Amino acid sequence: MRNKNVLLAFAGLVLLNLVFGIVMLVRGHHDPVDARLLHEQLGLGRLQDVHYLFFTPGSHADLLAARPELVATADEHAFAKAVQVPEAFRELDHGRQFEALLLSGDPTTYKPLLKHLAESKDFVLTWLDNSVLIFRRYGARAWVEADLTAAAGQFQGENKARFLAGAATRLIAIGQLPMAKRALDVAQPLGGNLPEMWTALALYDGEIAHWKEAVDALDRALALEPDFTPALTTKAQILFGARRFDEALAISDKVVEEHPDDPSMLFLHATISHEAHAYDREIAALKHLIELADAQGQSTTGYRIYLGQAYAETGDAMPSLIEFKKAVEAPDISPEQRKFAQDCIDKIAERTGKR
Repeated sequence: MRNKNVLLAFAGLVLLNLVFGIVMLVRGHHDPVDARLLHEQLGLGRLQDVHYLFFTPGSHADLLAARPELVATADEHAFAKAVQVPEAFRELDHGRQFEALLLSGDPTTYKPLLKHLAESKDFVLTWLDNSVLIFRRYGARAWVEADLTAAAGQFQGENKARFLAGAATRLIAIGQLPMAKRALDVAQPLGGNLPEMWTALALYDGEIAHWKEAVDALDRALALEPDFTPALTTKAQILFGARRFDEALAISDKVVEEHPDDPSMLFLHATISHEAHAYDREIAALKHLIELADAQGQSTTGYRIYLGQAYAETGDAMPSLIEFKKAVEAPDISPEQRKFAQDCIDKIAERTGKR
């Protein structure tokens, strides 16, 4: 069993919050998707007075089209690290004094930063919609539920359900579960034919450990669209949470086959594979994650610690030792990670005489 307290420098998995933004797809048998729901159009309108912006990398294309001056001097590699390592965010903020933070896409990829913001309280949430969260420095008017009601009122029918489903996933990510449930209660009668609505409902049920209800909701989503990736991924996580590891692995295999280079999906696959004792699949996923991270100039430390543990589970001492040593030598390793990796090295040496 891997050490659940080891902190990853990148791609820390938070179960039941991975929804990939509830992708808005145009389907001919539904109401046409309101253009305002696509990409980040609603949120970008809230940044007209901002000159120094921190943003998640997925926002680059929309910002380049709407506010190119905000991305001209941005260091996207540094921003990508900062969403997972709050100390790196603080270093960036100290130098740039960001006026606003625009967090978009899968909330799992910036969960450490969300946690840090909740604890530090020097930034407040000022906007939440189906695509983004926006934070401003303390003293700005804080976002309230009435703002969500007003924003949702711009839409009707299935478009309102789409908006509320996307918003609910972000409310779940920031721990506002009662508010998320109220949003979903409004969305459900309007979005019964939308797989994204049922996926969001499953996320909520999974968050409160209502596994059966969550699986039922996902089955409804997949009956509407069998290849709907957010529903498949969420079902894998729900089954994982319910400790039905072999069933979760079967779904995860399918998702990774369709998205072989997606870091979040690969990490989920590695986690499920570990618990299902499918160590060969776990090792393959972690090695590919390391390749992808290396190519993008991102940290591999956490991945190497997990890879070392996976090799250890197979009894392959030398590759395990190599990965733990690489982790210990990494400049970005945390004290907790260093202690864990060194303890593993010492245990391997005690058992095998190798160091």
